[in-house]
Amino acid sequence: MTTLPRFGIFKTEARVIHSEYVLQDYEIGVWLPFSYGSSDRSYPVLYVPDGEFLFPTVAGMIPTLIGNGEVPEIIVVGIAYHGINSWEEFGDLRSRDLLPQQFISKPPNLEQKPATRQPQYIDFYRKELFPLIEREYRALADDRALYGFSSSGFFSLDLMMNYPGLFRRHIAAGCIWRGADGYFVECAQRYATLPVRPPVDLFLAVGEWEGDDSVTGLHRVAAALEAIPELRMHHRVIEGEGHSSGMFANAFLAGVKAVYR
Repeated sequence: MTTLPRFGIFKTEARVIHSEYVLQDYEIGVWLPFSYGSSDRSYPVLYVPDGEFLFPTVAGMIPTLIGNGEVPEIIVVGIAYHGINSWEEFGDLRSRDLLPQQFISKPPNLEQKPATRQPQYIDFYRKELFPLIEREYRALADDRALYGFSSSGFFSLDLMMNYPGLFRRHIAAGCIWRGADGYFVECAQRYATLPVRPPVDLFLAVGEWEGDDSVTGLHRVAAALEAIPELRMHHRVIEGEGHSSGMFANAFLAGVKAVYR
């Protein structure tokens, strides 16, 4: 059978980088805004883990949002795994990169949980990915945003409280499940005691059909965060959606407009 080239997404570039911190190859997709080639100004950047399925969604939706004036022109950066061959492999790697140890599930073929790589994955962003994007593109280092769904949504909310200032804006969707709400309430309590908290915009959402634990947990986490003066928060239960593509698409559309408003 003839091997055909991959179908492209308009206005995107792709490159593969090796992380010395995670010891993993990542494929990085970059979507450039309309005026990028004809201007000399710098742009905010939206980072999108789970690039395997979220980057095409975002890169497909963002042009009309910008064209209608609903969000500013931004650069979009997707992060995916390079050279993997199955969704099972993707799932195992993303859990280790995005979640702390207590939230990693044990695959049935292993005797114990694999070790989290979250600290190393954060170093990959801070010490390898950000320098690359901010060197190769006209990217604003002080206006980064992070959008995630499910485990990557957990990652976005986790970084907002435990690594404040790394991103200016956070969209965290479908990331509250049984046990996660208690973890995030504790994070919020510590976050509230920090002597310095940079301004941050947060959109936090779960789907109506993700379950009572998710909906109740969302309200618990939002209540723990709402008194923090430096935080501009929007939280929402997305009606008629479960933990699926409708949820992450609707949460992105609402979230990106909220955090850039």
